[in-house]
Amino acid sequence: LLAADTKATYRPLPLIATLLSYVTMSLSYEGIARAAGCSVSSLDMLRITFVANTANYVLPTGGLSGFALRLVMLNKKGVPGGRAVLVSFTQTILTNMTLMVFIVYGLVHLILSGRLTGAAIVALSVLVTGLTLFLGGCLMMVYRKGLRARLLSAASDVALRVLDRLGKRGPLEARAARFFLHLEEGMEFFAERPRAMIAPLLWIFLDWVFTVAVLYTAFIAVGANITYADAAIAFSVGIVVAIASFVPGGVGVLEVALAGMFATVGVPTEQSVLAIFVFRICFYVIPVLLSLLLARGAFREAEVAAVEEMLR
Repeated sequence: LLAADTKATYRPLPLIATLLSYVTMSLSYEGIARAAGCSVSSLDMLRITFVANTANYVLPTGGLSGFALRLVMLNKKGVPGGRAVLVSFTQTILTNMTLMVFIVYGLVHLILSGRLTGAAIVALSVLVTGLTLFLGGCLMMVYRKGLRARLLSAASDVALRVLDRLGKRGPLEARAARFFLHLEEGMEFFAERPRAMIAPLLWIFLDWVFTVAVLYTAFIAVGANITYADAAIAFSVGIVVAIASFVPGGVGVLEVALAGMFATVGVPTEQSVLAIFVFRICFYVIPVLLSLLLARGAFREAEVAAVEEMLR
């Protein structure tokens, strides 16, 4: 009976952690928008964050649907198209850089824990080294303009050669050029306002902390005996596997990776499946349903023509 009461106490925690994750994500967007000279109310930015972020779950288009909605909704709040792109790209850059820190931590901890041996350790060591170098390279690109220009130019050339091989250079060359242009603008914006980026970085870090907390509290709610560090490690590895799979939202792939990771710390498969289901419901399904109420027709506005116009 005591165990049942304890589980009941923890049941609301995944939803609370989900709410805190979206709130901190929204605050990071708000801080970047303010640094860019744009004013959007906290409530409006929270609505935009919910709708745009969950659009990628409803419309799996490689992030384009969420990006499109964010641009449209920011523009409706008086943020010029160019500034809306800058805010979105800057937040995306900072979010991915912060995620890299979590991933590196999880992979290093996994290697040092002795759970893996042989080829798996070698593969993870290579991955950790690559991610660390990538993260360091991103930071250097932010603060060294000459290096940033050379690396982005080289990346652009590689992208164009790949498009050539795929026979897609004609229709996608302009879009690729705009992507690298906005990427450079986002890094320049960050470099010019380092102090203004401290608060958004803190909010983004807390966003990932609360995201991991959704997974952690989901396991606690079903009675699993794990630590927050276990959840962080499993989440980091699961994210890497899900991204590498190219499956929209990592559906199926993320679940298998998480269940496998938690099995190494003694969590039964049945318990893992239930906890991961709770995680999916709280972090994906409920926000999607809520965003449909908040959107009020915004999904219909995010057409490709509108996005193309704003990206020009």
